[in-house]
Amino acid sequence: MKNRYIALLFMAIGIFSACNKFLDVKPKGIIIPEKVTDYEAILNSPTLTKTFPINLLDFADDNFNKPTALDQSPTANGYYWRPILTINEKASPEVWGPLYRAIYNTNVIINGVPKASGGTEAQKESVVAEALVIRASCYMTMLTVFAKSYNSATAATDPGLPWVTSINVTDKVPGRSTLKATLDAIINDVTTAVNGLPLSNVNRYRVTKYSAYGLLARVYLYMADFPNAKKYTDMALQAPHTLLNYNSYTDKNKLPVYDLNPEVLWQRSAVIGSPVFMLYSDDLKSYFNSSDIRYQFLTVTNNNGLGRSGLPGTYNFGITFPELYLTKAELLAREGKYNEAMDIVNTIRRNRIKTADYVDQSAANPEEALIKVFAERRRELAYSGTRWFDMKRFDQEGRMLEVKRINPTTQAVDASLPPRSPKYTFEIPVRVSMFNPDMELNHK
Repeated sequence: MKNRYIALLFMAIGIFSACNKFLDVKPKGIIIPEKVTDYEAILNSPTLTKTFPINLLDFADDNFNKPTALDQSPTANGYYWRPILTINEKASPEVWGPLYRAIYNTNVIINGVPKASGGTEAQKESVVAEALVIRASCYMTMLTVFAKSYNSATAATDPGLPWVTSINVTDKVPGRSTLKATLDAIINDVTTAVNGLPLSNVNRYRVTKYSAYGLLARVYLYMADFPNAKKYTDMALQAPHTLLNYNSYTDKNKLPVYDLNPEVLWQRSAVIGSPVFMLYSDDLKSYFNSSDIRYQFLTVTNNNGLGRSGLPGTYNFGITFPELYLTKAELLAREGKYNEAMDIVNTIRRNRIKTADYVDQSAANPEEALIKVFAERRRELAYSGTRWFDMKRFDQEGRMLEVKRINPTTQAVDASLPPRSPKYTFEIPVRVSMFNPDMELNHK
């Protein structure tokens, strides 16, 4: 039973081909990629543009929900930080399933383009480069769910993820690489891709040099490698962009749609669903006041409470320029340059707070500036998909307080997430471990 194959890994997510060289076969009615343009078309497919698992919003302290204690759905399991998200071994597992499917498709591109017909070498390099960045992004998202938070002292032994690069379903499934090895592979994918990427692309779903730099900034921020995070943040911010002044809009529907919004660097849509109507937690609500136009534009009151709204267009979970500015502000505060950090915070706020009520914020020291940067990050990036990422890294620094799920009827604590809790790491899905019984688990 020790020989487990790629087929079994992908059977666990609903992807399987009986032919181990399916690109050599041309089934009737099925388009097999042969040309560079065929492979490029895969980059535009929902599988590779809708790569954000909405489940990550369930985990975060931004969100309030009302699942019953008997609810065993992935949403409830994530909301209460139960060990396993998808307990149904017959179902494709949440997060793991769609992202390994996306990784499989990127591997089809990476393996197939060099032998494809048509296209120049530069075009081939660009298509492969985009696939490398998307693959890296998918692995990075999964790390925040199925691996421990990064700790430089233990990363070389903490389990990461199976790093799959093959599309041959009879190849043996690789074991879980270490957390450090997985992150090294993510960084290698993106840095390898950069030279082949364009400065601009046909739309914001497609990858550019600048969006690759933005992803590297995120990865290094997660690793607390602040010099490299600063380097790549500054490189990403060289992309042409504009911060929108919400004071200039009387109605949120007059704002640009996400994929034309000059604040969006790289758009990523949800695998399925959106946060619209998800409820703000009391904690998140405490960060806003009536002067904040974000509270006006991005909330909606419904029968259950204060829900999330969205800007026009398909909701974005990708990298934005406000995120990059707030990352830069954080890094400046960590360097002791707290006045410069607050200048950035005030630039964001000037574009988000009603002009009549606006007052610059200030800080007396780096720590005070850092706290105010984090508060602005919480406001600006609410429901953007970054909060679980932030909670994981803040917990490593001892900055996360215990998070509680309060029963709205009884006021009892239905679940809690204490600092340094193993609940910050979800277990490998049941279906995956069933097909791969030798795969190392997180909770032993």
